[in-house]
Amino acid sequence: MTNITYEKLASISIFQELSKETLGELAAHCRLVNLAPEEILFRQGDTSRTLYLVESGTIQVSREYDDGERIVLARLGPHEVIGELSMMCNKPRVATVNAIEETALIALDNDVFFAYLGKYPNMAVAILAQLSHRLRAMDLKFYEMGLSNAPARLASLILFLAEEQGEVQSGLITTNFRLQRIARAADVDIDWLQNQLADWSDEGYIGIDGRRLLLHDPEILMNIAGWE
Repeated sequence: MTNITYEKLASISIFQELSKETLGELAAHCRLVNLAPEEILFRQGDTSRTLYLVESGTIQVSREYDDGERIVLARLGPHEVIGELSMMCNKPRVATVNAIEETALIALDNDVFFAYLGKYPNMAVAILAQLSHRLRAMDLKFYEMGLSNAPARLASLILFLAEEQGEVQSGLITTNFRLQRIARAADVDIDWLQNQLADWSDEGYIGIDGRRLLLHDPEILMNIAGWE
């Protein structure tokens, strides 16, 4: 017996155009997946046969590279969809997904999904809109990383890390960082990076406490990055 009701599906953007009756039919094919904190939903390279919708909690999307470096790409919360692109393209998972906290997801297998997609093309439109939003966000971030001005690239990267992984503590935004990771992502050498961070620290823009980076003045970094 499924615990999924049509009300739960109605809160998901890709299903909002479906009728109550259709949502009830679709709910009968769904199942609930519960994850404990740090539990992995799927790994990079796994087969893609299921679409997941976050009902509650938060999941983290990360990608591992050949040198062992793991980069966090995004964090997704309630009503967001994960795994749709790989499933629709019939390609292996491009990233690893794990729960950050107690998380409940609604799982829908590809055969059922494609059957309903054929009947209700508005679902495809909603999915494309969601994908377009994500791709636009990624395009903006790649643009920021491609800036010819090294300080602008570094400022953009710090702001991106603060947005994706930062916490507000004592009125400051703090985020973990590693010099090698920052240098590689910003396409600068370690010596330049250390000098630039030291200069910004002296100016009072940032603070460094071990592996913690504190943003004292995010607005200054936004100006350096060229953000409007």
